[in-house]
Amino acid sequence: MALKCRMTLTPDPHGQAALMLCETLALLLVEKGVLLKSQVIEAIDGLIEVKEEVAGVSESVVVSIVSIGLLRNIAQSIAAATVPEPRLVT
Repeated sequence: MALKCRMTLTPDPHGQAALMLCETLALLLVEKGVLLKSQVIEAIDGLIEVKEEVAGVSESVVVSIVSIGLLRNIAQSIAAATVPEPRLVT
């Protein structure tokens, strides 16, 4: 019997809401000058590295690939955001 790899995942409404909230909060922190774009993108890059390390080890490769794609999309969204000049937060 051949094994079939299902390449589509059922969307999780809780996960979607959580991801949208995190992206919105990250954009808000950048827009308000609390964090720099580069800091948020660096943090996302760190998450991508972790996902690459656990792919096929503690979770399926498909889950890792989808997660990495979502994280890359968020990083691109942050990079494309128009923000005011950085200011010091005291």
